[in-house]
Amino acid sequence: MKHLMIYILIAFANVLIAKNISGVYLTHKGTEGGQSIVEIFEYNGKYFIYGMKNLEANPIEDSCNKNKELQKRKSVGNVFAYGYEEDSKGNFVNGLIYNFYNCKTYHGKIIPKDNDTISFIGAIDSYYIISLSYEWKQLTPNEIKEYERYRIPIQDLIPTIHDTMRSRK
Repeated sequence: MKHLMIYILIAFANVLIAKNISGVYLTHKGTEGGQSIVEIFEYNGKYFIYGMKNLEANPIEDSCNKNKELQKRKSVGNVFAYGYEEDSKGNFVNGLIYNFYNCKTYHGKIIPKDNDTISFIGAIDSYYIISLSYEWKQLTPNEIKEYERYRIPIQDLIPTIHDTMRSRK
């Protein structure tokens, strides 16, 4: 009985300290499309990311996509990273990242940091030997107000998850 109580307390503690990375983020500077506003959301126990607004450049079309019917979709308003699951360390792993600039898919991992930031990591290999890490800052509710009009309801994003999965190379 004593062991059962310990297991219940551990399970309850894990629920209390589980991290939630859902929110609106300002991405890193210096990419091809410049800095962006993105939203991370949870759906069916996994986390997904879509572009809300490019701050420095116009959204691009998915012109190099192998699926002709997807070549006109834009880099904003579509899920580009998907399938992240929280591991026992509180990191979000097993994600995949679709790059609209070269139409390639990379392995993804998210590591929550202090001060409302995350490390967004993309890698060529699943061991993260060849990877890049970027710091993204979560916006405050007051900062989000400026971008609220660019938010897309989750039910409208679900088809874009499937489109991005079909785009995988």
